[in-house]
Amino acid sequence: MNKFGLVLGGALALAAPVVAHANTLNINYYTISSNDPDANHLAGGVFAEVLASLGATGLPVLDTTAHGGSGLPTNLNANGEITYWSPAQNSYVTQTSTAVVTLPFNRPTNFFPPNGTGAADGGTNGFQAAKLYGNLYAATTEQISFNIGADDMAFAYLDGQVVCDLGGVHASTAGTCTTATIAAGNHDIEVFFVDVNRVQSGLTFGINTTDVATDVPEPISMSLLGLGIVGLGAIRRRQA
Repeated sequence: MNKFGLVLGGALALAAPVVAHANTLNINYYTISSNDPDANHLAGGVFAEVLASLGATGLPVLDTTAHGGSGLPTNLNANGEITYWSPAQNSYVTQTSTAVVTLPFNRPTNFFPPNGTGAADGGTNGFQAAKLYGNLYAATTEQISFNIGADDMAFAYLDGQVVCDLGGVHASTAGTCTTATIAAGNHDIEVFFVDVNRVQSGLTFGINTTDVATDVPEPISMSLLGLGIVGLGAIRRRQA
């Protein structure tokens, strides 16, 4: 490798994403207006409510046959995806914050807007929604198991395929999770939560398998990359 490659390669190596040591995920917080047509209007009970795969815009797709097809979410896009986590597709939704959280995520009660820190839901406060997302790393091909609980809905996906499906409006309830077999390496993990009924709100989520890790990659450091580019310029000047 020539000097240009060594300098640039070294800069890029320094700037590569850094893996967190604790099991962490990003979280986006959303507030849903109390004027949303679904607020306090969905069917009560615990249901499997979404199709197996995420939709074209990366959101859960409603199973329109769930619990007889009545009392279902109406906040859908043209693909049938539920839009509680997309301000661009749902005018009743506002993204309020982004943060990093450690697993297991454990907010079984009082998970109210804004950003899970409020005193109550409904009224002028609105309702809490959130999306956890990041990477899951497995050292070998193995089965991964999950646990989830929510008041109201929560859906977890691994590589775009549902692994936990906890639909319906209900008190804090443990959801049904399947065990997924995955190849060694990195995998996308996403958890969608929404509270749309006034009284309580909560979310718990964890990974039962002990030898896997989740992480939030750090963005590339532009300052380190800049140092590499400066080094390239110095070499070129000397060679000239």
